[in-house]
Amino acid sequence: MLNPREETILDRTRLAGSEDVKRLFRNIDDHTAASILALRPTLAQLEEAATRAAGAGDVFGGIRPAEGVVSEILELVSSEEEGYED
Repeated sequence: MLNPREETILDRTRLAGSEDVKRLFRNIDDHTAASILALRPTLAQLEEAATRAAGAGDVFGGIRPAEGVVSEILELVSSEEEGYED
């Protein structure tokens, strides 16, 4: 039997689903959400991207740049935000 900490770690390594995207990026459009899901991020990667997008990158050491899937999610989210500024 797993302890609660082990269950939390296992949960964060699962692939993120559409409900996770909607929960972490509340006002995201369906096209961007689908593009994010196509990257097949884990819940941990999605949470990191959401935290960074909210401006809390210093949580990750401030100097460590986003990489891989996290970076790609941030590009998608920032592109969507730029589209709303027109």
